[in-house]
Amino acid sequence: MAEAGADPFGTAALRRAVLDAWTANPDRFREDANAEADLVAGAYRDRVVVELAQNAADAAVRAGAPGRLLVRLDPGDGEHGALLAANTGAPLDRAGVRALASLRASAKREDEPASRPARAVGRFGVGSSAVLTLTDAPSFASTTGGIAFAATATREALAATGSPALLAELEARGGQVPVMRLPHPLDPADASPPPGYDTVVRLPLRDAAAARAARAALAAVDDVLLLALPALVEVVVELPGAPPRTLRDVEDRWHVRRAAGGFPAGDLEGLPVEERRRARTAG
Repeated sequence: MAEAGADPFGTAALRRAVLDAWTANPDRFREDANAEADLVAGAYRDRVVVELAQNAADAAVRAGAPGRLLVRLDPGDGEHGALLAANTGAPLDRAGVRALASLRASAKREDEPASRPARAVGRFGVGSSAVLTLTDAPSFASTTGGIAFAATATREALAATGSPALLAELEARGGQVPVMRLPHPLDPADASPPPGYDTVVRLPLRDAAAARAARAALAAVDDVLLLALPALVEVVVELPGAPPRTLRDVEDRWHVRRAAGGFPAGDLEGLPVEERRRARTAG
């Protein structure tokens, strides 16, 4: 996926650690596969655009600047087309790559507790799995470099381990694997966001059903997205056969009231450890 030696985010070490864990205990492979499949089929189904917008909002907050998002359906990119989402804001870094390649381990934890931006969204770093409802090969490219995941690459890596237990598990699953655990570096030629943006997510659409779902999701984007994510000031939607649609200045068209506050420490008892760290909320 990238030229030899070009690995700015240290993905080789991440892949090695995951494959070593799977080889030592194939039940870990099965657990990762089941957890990812549950997210895609359950909580994050039909949330692709929302999750991409949340990532864009978080990037804007980290950069300390208003965020802009472009979502585009390109029918000529690949067999079934591709969904592209480009955003401004903080580019991809090593912490972000580790979060993308992990389940329930968000990079947002590094900003906590006191310096964590009040308008950051999301909880556990699992939302990016929503892209797997549309694709088996997502890629994430920034001005700092890029990474790619692919089900085919994961199957090849499992075969290369030579582990009879892993190969038996792969056969038992009919080839279904966790996609977003083994990141690979992107070729620098493929890691260029559109002009004016800092990061682009590319989702080659799996099949015709995914293409229909992507079109429907983009057609449904409206002011609610900007109202829910105040760190974003603009969303541009591009669908084939239609003029670009730009959403901005929502507070000129809506009466908006926002409030923020904190939870008393006692109210957080009983919640998971990292949830208790979120001492602030924004509304």
